[in-house]
Amino acid sequence: MTIARVLGPLGLALLLAAGTASATIVQSLSLDEISRKADVIVHGTVVEQSTAWNETRTRIYTVTTVEVKDRVKGQGETRIRIRQLGGTVDGITQSIVGNARMAKGEEVVLFLTRDTAKDLHYVVGMAQGKYAVDRQAPEPVVRHELEGLALARIEDGALAELKAPEATQVALPTLAAFKAQIRQAISAAP
Repeated sequence: MTIARVLGPLGLALLLAAGTASATIVQSLSLDEISRKADVIVHGTVVEQSTAWNETRTRIYTVTTVEVKDRVKGQGETRIRIRQLGGTVDGITQSIVGNARMAKGEEVVLFLTRDTAKDLHYVVGMAQGKYAVDRQAPEPVVRHELEGLALARIEDGALAELKAPEATQVALPTLAAFKAQIRQAISAAP
């Protein structure tokens, strides 16, 4: 499928008008949609990151290990590994605009798909699938960092809207309320 067919005339015009702006176009997912789409949803802390070349030295991958505090959806181990394209090895950096960025020690809520054969997980919807937990307020809140994404709304198989997120950091509910919203979305799924 070509980009012209996916985006249509409106999307191509918006993409061309963006000029030198860097953004990755992804389908916009509501909290309900991303909750249903994910195989696994966890709240945890990033404890380790490693980067390596693939076998042919054409791509760099980062594997992030998360210590799970709470499984909101799905079963599994208390430590999970998340693989993403990009990273730095041998002084060479490959980066993907709009990727979910994670740092060692960061507390996160992640929406993931699972590859049981490889014992790996992948973030759903790029940066849309990662929320940072901020404990500076009296009650912990979650923040969503969507920098580098252009969000596409698809209707009837065609692009209905393409826009940048309203802000790169959007304050969301308390961590407890956020998890309750996710659990409600999962239980309401058909």
